[in-house]
Amino acid sequence: MLPILGVSTTYLLIDMALALVALTIGFFSAIWYQRNVVGVVQNTAAPSGAAPANEPAPEAIREKEAAENEAERASMAAMQLRDLAMNVATEIGEHNTMIADISGNLNNLEEGAEGASSVVMDAVAQMLSANDKLQSRLADAEQKIQTQADEIRTKQSEACTDVLTKLPNRRAFDDAMASNSKAFAGQKRPFSLLIFDVDHFKKFNDTHGHQAGDEVLRQVGQTMSAAVKGEDIPCRYGGEEFALVMPNTKIDQARIAAERVRQAVEAMEVEFEGKMLKVTASIGVAEVATGEDSAVVVRRADDAVYAAKEAGRNRSYWQDGERCRSVEDTATAKPTSSAGQVSETSTQEAVKPVDFSSLPDQAVFSGELHRRINESHRFGAPLSVMYLGINDFVSLEEEYGNAVGKLLLESVAQFIRSTLRDMDLLGKLSNGEFIVMLPGSTEQEAKLVGNRVEEAVASCVIPLGGKNLRLGISQAVTEVKPDDEAATMIARAKTSVNQQVEATAGVS
Repeated sequence: MLPILGVSTTYLLIDMALALVALTIGFFSAIWYQRNVVGVVQNTAAPSGAAPANEPAPEAIREKEAAENEAERASMAAMQLRDLAMNVATEIGEHNTMIADISGNLNNLEEGAEGASSVVMDAVAQMLSANDKLQSRLADAEQKIQTQADEIRTKQSEACTDVLTKLPNRRAFDDAMASNSKAFAGQKRPFSLLIFDVDHFKKFNDTHGHQAGDEVLRQVGQTMSAAVKGEDIPCRYGGEEFALVMPNTKIDQARIAAERVRQAVEAMEVEFEGKMLKVTASIGVAEVATGEDSAVVVRRADDAVYAAKEAGRNRSYWQDGERCRSVEDTATAKPTSSAGQVSETSTQEAVKPVDFSSLPDQAVFSGELHRRINESHRFGAPLSVMYLGINDFVSLEEEYGNAVGKLLLESVAQFIRSTLRDMDLLGKLSNGEFIVMLPGSTEQEAKLVGNRVEEAVASCVIPLGGKNLRLGISQAVTEVKPDDEAATMIARAKTSVNQQVEATAGVS
């Protein structure tokens, strides 16, 4: 009987080990669930006490409700895993105690004692019964753990999916760009990026309402998905911006894809409340180049989007590393700089000058920034603010007069505006200071914009009073933080510039 007892005990130990493995998997799954799924939900929830400056769009309301539901479901799933682990651990402990008692009784049994055989048989039966009971409990626990694992995989997918369009979201886009950049750096596997804006979407949204805007974005996402090849990754980049990551794609094929997407969007007819709405898109394309990280590729594709807008919208442009060219007719394309500015030799319609007095002041800018901060907290989207100041502006205005000061402000504002997207907001402060809001842009991406402005302004020579005046720009960028308000973001950007100026003065 002792060999049978040994075999039963061995199986029991194996079962217990498997149980511990299963519970360990469940425990770390719960940790992953809390950190990744619940963390995403918490990032998308509106901060307590915060109220948007304007009435939220229907999409924002749905996002908030979905976030609250996901937070509750995530918490319940984690509690179920915890309770399951505690229950199984308790049953294993009780099982160990029972086995120890039975083993102790057998060890105390004298060999040859009357009824010893019956005692051993009863002990084996008890151990087999206990083993069967534990096996059944472990099977039930394994099934529950598998169910939780399936739900975690589903939540992982949902955390990377845009609620409105059902496309991969900005988080998924960043992951795709990172993996393709890594593959290019290590294996020289090319990839291209396509970005586009829905043309005049804000005006369209204001005219037809948020629900119509939501429907347009949904159908644009569906149209783009249908127009691309299987391994391409269509994403909602943010707001009215969409992106397409194209692995193993050179620029020649990417330009073809850009026109295919543009024409598909142009052919759309969105029916809403009895109206047939037409939509177009301005598209920019870039292929990764040696030494570039994903942020540079994004900015080059953005440059091409700006060039497409400047050319009249509903166009596709590509950035070749030096300038932006038309996809439709590269040979006769309007020359542009790498910043997307129209060159002096262009025969296209001139860009309208910026009326400095019409720019939002700090109060108006802060109201819009407050709304964007709330959206960033709810949806987890990047948001940056850039401060730009004309060096020695007060002295220049005193020396040359208010008229010249106004001319300088409008000239610099023109340079800044030429680098921005439709969704970006340029505002004015005082004494030659500007403030820019860049929704959807990380601090690194926003710094690239600031560097372009610095370079453009530095290259401009203004003849004044018999001498050539060369302007300088000081700039600083800050990205939104969890507890930020509009005033704190603006103040942080200005303080950063002041610290830079003081450091430079100290060195000189």
